[in-house]
Amino acid sequence: MHFDESSMFAGHKIESKTLKEEFRLHFKNISRVMDCVGCSKCRLWGTLQTQGLGTALRILFSEKEIEKLPENSPSKGFQLTRQEIVALLNGFASIKELHNFRTLLKDQS
Repeated sequence: MHFDESSMFAGHKIESKTLKEEFRLHFKNISRVMDCVGCSKCRLWGTLQTQGLGTALRILFSEKEIEKLPENSPSKGFQLTRQEIVALLNGFASIKELHNFRTLLKDQS
């Protein structure tokens, strides 16, 4: 099953754009809340997880921008930073660990 992002912001262009902007602002607020966490280890991991999710969403919602890039173009129209790549890969690892945990839990039942 694949995620269909087109249905997430479906509707009139103005409503869709407003909803997308609201979503972006709420996500930024989550990032700011992570800065207030007292435990530095928790803040680090929370920030890393939040940035990984944000990077995944950025890729998902930039599909049209990515499709417009020529295949062999030196153009830098869409790029991820090193931090974003690390956060994204860490997020994938976390999802894999969650899957492993669920499998172990299911086997014990």
